[in-house]
Amino acid sequence: MNTLVTTMPLRSSSPHLLRWLQPTPMKILALAVLTWAGSWILDHRDVIVLMVRWLPALFEGFLVNIGIGVVSVVLATLLGLLLGAMQVSPRPLLARPARVFTLFFRNAPWLVVIFFMMYLIPFEVQLFGTYYQLPDWIKVALGLSLTASGYAAEIVRGGIQSIPLAQWEAAASLGLDRRQILRKVVLPQALRSMLPAWMNLYCTVTMGTALASLLGIEDLMTTMQLRLAAESRPELLLPGYLFVFLVFFFYIYPISRLSKTLERKWSLHD
Repeated sequence: MNTLVTTMPLRSSSPHLLRWLQPTPMKILALAVLTWAGSWILDHRDVIVLMVRWLPALFEGFLVNIGIGVVSVVLATLLGLLLGAMQVSPRPLLARPARVFTLFFRNAPWLVVIFFMMYLIPFEVQLFGTYYQLPDWIKVALGLSLTASGYAAEIVRGGIQSIPLAQWEAAASLGLDRRQILRKVVLPQALRSMLPAWMNLYCTVTMGTALASLLGIEDLMTTMQLRLAAESRPELLLPGYLFVFLVFFFYIYPISRLSKTLERKWSLHD
């Protein structure tokens, strides 16, 4: 009795698998880097053990960076909303000063502004007869918020101007004044186009928080420098600073990718 043998066709994913297995310069470079990293880890196990021991202190230092970044972006957003709305105002007395302020801080060096705020803000303030010490990280956050406010103002201005004029006219026909139109009609619609740019601004400001280490604030960079100085081992410098780089990268990169995804998704819907 003859047996009928049938063969199933290969899945369509096979060409994709073969294409993925084909060597490319980027894949070869990635394989070489992974091979070198694996061999380096095997030869420097004591360094890995030391880094693991430092993790709690390094994590606390990175929380300082995150806190400075969040406070800076919140303050920059509030000031940027005001400046962005003023720039689109039909009154030159409001639009021109806002434009000058935005251009000035967009082109100001971040580190210079931070140092200026450090010396401008007093060490302590007196309220109702009691002296309160101002932490240095607040001064850094204020300095970063000033420079970031220029970028936030441009984000707000671009989002407002992206709304069609017909929306303004339709809202005005309902009896709304300009402030009500901005608050109830324009800004809610512009939020979708502003959010990806705002997320990118947060990533940029968070990277800028590493400048706080130059002022002695115990952030991630300062914590790593103190640990390296205590060990007095030159072979720890490269892996130590590489660790700092990777911490910032793995925190910022997902946020950046999410902003790109939202921007692409919403642009397709538009």
